[in-house]
Amino acid sequence: MPRKFNRSINYDDEDDGYDDYDDYYDDDDEEAPSSVKAPVKAAAVKSKDVAKTVEAQPKKPKASANLSNVGSSNHKEASNAKLKAAELGASPKEMEGAEPQVLEGIMHMTLEGDYRERGKGREQTPALQKPIEAFIPESWILEEIKQERKPLLHLIVIGHVDAGKSTLMGHILHLLGRVSQKEMHKNERESKQKGKGSFAYAWVLDEGSEERARGVTMTVAVAHFETPKLRVVLLDAPGHRDFVPNMISGAAQADAAVLVVDASLGAFEAGLDGEGQSGGQTREHAQLVRSLGVEQLIVAVNKMDAVNYSQKRYDFIKGSLHSFLRQCGFKEAAISWIPVCAMEGENLIAPPSAPALKSWYSGPTLMESVDSFEQPLRNTLKPFRLIVAELVKTRSLGQAAVSGKLESGALRIGSKVLVMPIGEIATVKAIEQDGHPLTVALAGDSVDVGLTGVEPAVLISGGVLCHPDYPVPVVTKLEIRVLILGITVPILRGGQVVLHAHHARESAKVAELVALLDSKSGAVVRKKPRCLTANQSALIEIIPERSMCLEVYSQFKALGRIALRDGGKTLAVGIITRIISCQ
Repeated sequence: MPRKFNRSINYDDEDDGYDDYDDYYDDDDEEAPSSVKAPVKAAAVKSKDVAKTVEAQPKKPKASANLSNVGSSNHKEASNAKLKAAELGASPKEMEGAEPQVLEGIMHMTLEGDYRERGKGREQTPALQKPIEAFIPESWILEEIKQERKPLLHLIVIGHVDAGKSTLMGHILHLLGRVSQKEMHKNERESKQKGKGSFAYAWVLDEGSEERARGVTMTVAVAHFETPKLRVVLLDAPGHRDFVPNMISGAAQADAAVLVVDASLGAFEAGLDGEGQSGGQTREHAQLVRSLGVEQLIVAVNKMDAVNYSQKRYDFIKGSLHSFLRQCGFKEAAISWIPVCAMEGENLIAPPSAPALKSWYSGPTLMESVDSFEQPLRNTLKPFRLIVAELVKTRSLGQAAVSGKLESGALRIGSKVLVMPIGEIATVKAIEQDGHPLTVALAGDSVDVGLTGVEPAVLISGGVLCHPDYPVPVVTKLEIRVLILGITVPILRGGQVVLHAHHARESAKVAELVALLDSKSGAVVRKKPRCLTANQSALIEIIPERSMCLEVYSQFKALGRIALRDGGKTLAVGIITRIISCQ
């Protein structure tokens, strides 16, 4: 059965609406996966051999030191020379059909150069004592890589509230045999008793009593299924604007996404443009998953029965969304468009049977499109990192157990791991995946891990299990490169924000507005601007209220992406360019 994560996090302070997102950054330095239907060409801008921003790291677990003043003038001068050389790289090509200002912002949110001019008095970060590049995998890891495994894909389902996301995936799980007929009969009976007969399939994933009473998904449900080619970890994200932080946490794990839109008259428009707001959750969810690294997308046009399977309505929705998704940074070849009806099961795992749909659609089913997704490259040869999504307690795993996705490296029973941010060593006593015991887990696997030698109280969502010799930095101050979104109130020095990174969320202060960057060239336009307004690109320094497990984006992408929010609105998305000080 599906499982929820992030149950314990309360986001009541962020429930009053959102701003529209106009800009994004593109992962041009990552290898683009093959498309849903055809291979995607390599990113327009290839990474060059430039100096990577180095990040501070404690010498030993539990050690405490302020690293902001460490570094020599020779180190600064060498860094400046390399950074200036990085600016001489080729300019990226503009994507056809998108707004130039938006695209320029996207393309320059890469790490091909650090456009901040470092003065002699600037704080510097010393080189790592054990850089990640120095890691040599153990022989057992190399042996495990040689084993043939069915590729694993993390798939998140996103979209506006009431678009039918949970119903769609609940029906698919039932058709695939992941939900028994007995369980479906129970859901049908109970949903009818509560006057919500149409929610029977949604209740496969929405198991919480409050979710069923309110009729909305509140936390991210996790389920598993298989296609002929892939093992799929399904992440069903909430669509209500009150629970966007939970959606961000789920999207941080995703490799691909299904964007569900409601074809009903008025419903699609509300999801895209909002009702009295600057935008609906269709728009916001698409922008967020792209900013968090998702490149492969299926657009499932749901509730086609409500418009009599009209091809005209389908073409209108496709035309309305196409240019917007391109502006978000999705490659055209990596987007599939699938008309479906979740309640009737049309075009989910079998070709459509409705004559009105068969008359004009002959493309793949939803599951065939999912099966055509490509597994991204995994960082198996890097030091072990597992970001904690939630805490779990089972008889087989014990009281000290966590659930999360291995972002890099490998893990086996008996391995020693460092629990951060507390800095304590623990031993892996058990590993499970979808309730089944494992002896080894590799990068990309979502697993539950039981630990010994550590108290359950030190385990937190947003923490990291890592290799003892390569601890993740516990950051107290950082520099980030951001794209400011469609905000109405400028960002000022000293302003309070909420910093979101992977599964972590902390209140933070904008310590300094370092520089305003030109959206076309990436050069510094102005040092220390007075404020930042909508659609600008900038470097800023942030001080979180409590230390966080983070890494520089160039070193570790999954731990280097961030979003800034305040008052229920997303202010900016970006990447970590430099770690200034650590715990």
